[in-house]
Amino acid sequence: MHPLTADDEPQRLAALRETGILDTRAETDFDDIAALAADICDAPIAMVSMVDADRQWFKARVGWDPEQSARDDSFCTHVVRDRQLLEIDDAAADPRYATNPAIAEHGVRFYAGAPMLLQDGHAAGTVCVMDRKPRHLTLQQRRALRSLARHAAAHLELRRYARTVGHTADRLRELDRLKDSFLASVSHELRTPLASVRGYIEVLLDEDEAANDPETVRRFLAVMQRNADRLLRLIDDLLLVARLHETGLRLDVVEVDLNELAFQATLTSRPIAEHKRLTLTTRTDGPVPTTGDPERLAQALNHLLFNAIKFTPAGGHVTVTTTATPHPTLSIVDTGVGVPAEDLPHVFDRFHRSSTADHLAAQGAGLGLTIVKAIIDAHHGDITVTSAPGEGTTVCLTLPATAG
Repeated sequence: MHPLTADDEPQRLAALRETGILDTRAETDFDDIAALAADICDAPIAMVSMVDADRQWFKARVGWDPEQSARDDSFCTHVVRDRQLLEIDDAAADPRYATNPAIAEHGVRFYAGAPMLLQDGHAAGTVCVMDRKPRHLTLQQRRALRSLARHAAAHLELRRYARTVGHTADRLRELDRLKDSFLASVSHELRTPLASVRGYIEVLLDEDEAANDPETVRRFLAVMQRNADRLLRLIDDLLLVARLHETGLRLDVVEVDLNELAFQATLTSRPIAEHKRLTLTTRTDGPVPTTGDPERLAQALNHLLFNAIKFTPAGGHVTVTTTATPHPTLSIVDTGVGVPAEDLPHVFDRFHRSSTADHLAAQGAGLGLTIVKAIIDAHHGDITVTSAPGEGTTVCLTLPATAG
């Protein structure tokens, strides 16, 4: 650590940035503080200085032209490090500060600075005064300088609070938007299969239409079963997401073969792929041992394959590849419509539906990838999504290797 770095440096810099003060325009409140410091301390130079990672930036200044300077050349960085008032009667005569460029370049001899301490104790910067002749402050001037520094810190806290409230308000608006989107999506996802089931029930209840035709009854019941299964999957997904938020995901971890899980998932998905006239293939080097909850991992793979098939047009390809080295890895590559670049950072967000999904009116409440991510995270694995619109999408997940 640099000798002039505060012991709370990461937290201090984070607090400073939370105020949003750096590189902002002049403000009367801070200009008045600098002017009062100069008047009360009878000093030709006064500043409200913010000490950033590698510079000090002057929010307000009197009798001083530069807008900023290197942090290592700053008297104020000593104040920020020690979090207490620093007074140097004659910097040129003090070996600790004699090489400071302010002495040679600006003729500075005297310095006094008080820290602007935020409520959490971090020093954002200083209120300081300088003179071109050796001198010292009176007791009353020191008290006034500390008071002005507290006043400046209070202004920073107000800015910090306002920004926090603003971010919170933005987040609440985003949550409201997500809630409305979620309600609309789930309402559609629930009503569509229910309407289908109800329609078939009405036909079956009409004796003149279908009740006397066993083949028609079986066909209608099969459709109703598929829609009922769709409803159950949606409800299960909603309940799982709710549990993730409240208690996390519980796993029954055993040794499993990722290749066998991939084979079973492709076997389950093959009828859907064939119905869409897609080619679904698997590639493997052999067994891919890992540790995990086979039921949850199968759930994740089924979600991923269903997504790949759903967004791949007829005649396309979906390829599932597993490898054992260097880590158990599974990738699903499709030749589908792809994900727009602006949607990629949000694919794992709850209830997020890409613009492509909305354009295609694709089924789904935007929970599938959220659940997949939660499952892989719970296994201490990793999942990535890369995509190019019109070219396809690649999903790659990595799981821990078996011990030994």
